[in-house]
Amino acid sequence: MKHDVEMTFGEHIEELRRRVIAALIGIIVAAAVCGIFYKEVVSALLRPYLEASEQIQAQMREELGGTKKPKPAPTPPAETPAATPPAEGSETLAQLRADVAALRKELAQLRARLEGTKTDESGESPLAPFAKGLPPRILLGNPLSGYLTILILCVIGGVFLSSPWVIYQFWAFVGIGLHAHERRFVRVYGPASFLLFIAGAALFYFYVLPLGLNALLSPTASIVIKGVPLIDPSLLLDDYFKFVAWMTLVFGVAFQTPLVVLFLARTGLIPLETMAKQQKYVILIMVVLGAVLTPTGDPISLALMTVPLIGLYQVGLLLAWLAQRKERREHPDRFEPYDDLKDS
Repeated sequence: MKHDVEMTFGEHIEELRRRVIAALIGIIVAAAVCGIFYKEVVSALLRPYLEASEQIQAQMREELGGTKKPKPAPTPPAETPAATPPAEGSETLAQLRADVAALRKELAQLRARLEGTKTDESGESPLAPFAKGLPPRILLGNPLSGYLTILILCVIGGVFLSSPWVIYQFWAFVGIGLHAHERRFVRVYGPASFLLFIAGAALFYFYVLPLGLNALLSPTASIVIKGVPLIDPSLLLDDYFKFVAWMTLVFGVAFQTPLVVLFLARTGLIPLETMAKQQKYVILIMVVLGAVLTPTGDPISLALMTVPLIGLYQVGLLLAWLAQRKERREHPDRFEPYDDLKDS
């Protein structure tokens, strides 16, 4: 990397070409790695859907009585030994067994009517297959969906895996025109930005996605018409991955809040005192954004989005205050004394 060196326009173009080619090679290599392990990648992304489906099926079994302890069937009265066996003993015993089976069937139908479900002629609820647990399904939609989705997924995964290398190539080119303290700023906050993005993506994948899928799919899966659930909670493959990719990006970007606050304070675009005093309005905006960006409007998903945002905003204020305090200590002539931040 050439620092503090005058370069002609042609040299800048040549340097840009080198950096772009190096970044593309890194993306291609990372995408190829994702292609080799595409089954593991797809399985990892579909696991939250499987867990949410299992929770929904457990809820349906509870509603349909599938997990309830079955009531013991009424036992026929004990047969009193007859002094003299009937002449047609075998036919009488068969008739008694038929009567007991008919009685059990009538009792099952009566219990089903009392619980609000219908039964077929065999005395079994038509929802029994759902109570037993049907395997969840992801639908392709069309023959090319699977291939195209895996291809796009490999490209996105390649960009994600090679992002440190791509960011390095970008700043290696931009760093030619930066001063020493500006390059130090990039070296410190570049990795921090990447780690914050990873933290936001992990929070969405491990906590928000399973809860959000359960909250999104369970209301329609529990709708029963004439004893039959007509709405299939299965999803299309490309729609599911688009949803996961978009929400991962949203959470990753949202976790850049401390760096944004620090940047605004260090550059003076918004004074630190103003951001500290007006944080109640910032929190209100975060709550509204959390309600809009989260996959559901339920309180759990909203809290999982807004509480980290509020905490990260406070971390950003603290980092900005520490940085400003250090700079005031080193260069007291650049600042005017203030005390209003302490009262905020």
